[in-house]
Amino acid sequence: MAKLIMSLDGSIIREIPLDKEKVTIGRKPANDVQIENLAVSGEHARVVTILNDSFLEDLGSTNGTLVNGVPIK
Repeated sequence: MAKLIMSLDGSIIREIPLDKEKVTIGRKPANDVQIENLAVSGEHARVVTILNDSFLEDLGSTNGTLVNGVPIK
């Protein structure tokens, strides 16, 4: 099963299994993954998993979303 790995300065903070079709990420408590940081929008991004592939979507966040340091659209 795929998973998200949250890290800061090379240290793993949290591992989140992608065990649902859609996993939401944001500052609001209603998200599957809540990140309490002002750089994160209330509803920031979503990971959509279809079969063995997962796709990250930015939900119009203020600061954008990066994958390995590269902005996504």
